[in-house]
Amino acid sequence: MLASLLICAIEAAGAASLVGGQTDDSVCDLGSASQNARKIYEAGDFIRAQCKNGQVLVGSGIVPAGGFDSEVVRLARTFCRLADIQTQRTQGNMAGLIMEIDEVRCIIGKLPT
Repeated sequence: MLASLLICAIEAAGAASLVGGQTDDSVCDLGSASQNARKIYEAGDFIRAQCKNGQVLVGSGIVPAGGFDSEVVRLARTFCRLADIQTQRTQGNMAGLIMEIDEVRCIIGKLPT
């Protein structure tokens, strides 16, 4: 049991989650649209400070009116190679309102080393 606690503590050391969720050191987690709505403005600074090249950037964000790209898509374009970005647009219920949500997944590759 002590060994499993030690392993969890070691794995958490490299983990990065904007919203405090559980992850491992292979992921830089920006959270779901409902979790990160208030923190997404901090996400660029968070990625620069807490995430590493080679980590998988994951997250979702609300699509603004007019169908433009969400903030998480813009962040992915900033920190990931364009060819690595996978996006999916879905609909979700946010506090009783139906909204479009961009889900993003890509490998971070543009952080200075």
